[in-house]
Amino acid sequence: MNSLSLIKEPITEDDVFIIGAGHFGARAARILSQKTDSSIFIVDLDKDSLSMLDGIPVKKISCDAIPFLVKNYSIFNAGNIIVPAVPVHLAYEWLKGYLKGTYEIRKIENAKIFEEIKPLLPYTWPGSEGSLLVSYADFICPDDCPEPEFCSVTGERRDNPLYNILGSLKPSGFKVHVIRSHQLAPGLGGYRVADLTRAEHELTSYKKGRCLLGTSCRCHGILTALEIKPVSD
Repeated sequence: MNSLSLIKEPITEDDVFIIGAGHFGARAARILSQKTDSSIFIVDLDKDSLSMLDGIPVKKISCDAIPFLVKNYSIFNAGNIIVPAVPVHLAYEWLKGYLKGTYEIRKIENAKIFEEIKPLLPYTWPGSEGSLLVSYADFICPDDCPEPEFCSVTGERRDNPLYNILGSLKPSGFKVHVIRSHQLAPGLGGYRVADLTRAEHELTSYKKGRCLLGTSCRCHGILTALEIKPVSD
């Protein structure tokens, strides 16, 4: 399949799409293939990574992950689960590609607004693509962390999930929208297609144009600052 490959078969409501076949994507494929009878698709341009999944009952698609998500999005069901397993903020990259030609979207890399909100957050680091990484932990969490109320490493209570903290931010001049990542298995999360659609509706309806788009589970998240405006403006 090429980089813009389209799915030819019917997609059912419970199908799962793993975007990326590296360490985390391969782990997701192994775990989910044992937990569900639904079809599991895993997408990556690297055929060697996909070949490592031989013997696992998943449908391998060799193509660029983000263009694949953009081009096939119209045939997905609202309930389909997307598992982000690529080293970029997938929700932002999808939004930019999906709205291309209709909206102009510009990422504000290392935005000054991050300095305003950092004191309100636990631990933060600059993301490789100019986003802001946020976490309750300043250490590498176990792969199989079940997101307990009390951290399995430090014993600290996590009574206020990070997605609530990020969603309650009110930075000057920015609209905030956070997509919650739901745990599918210990150390494995994803969100539904409907969550991406909701984010798109929220951000395109905000007339002032400057937004923070986040994706977050209970303990870890990412924020991307962006400007969005109709191309006719």
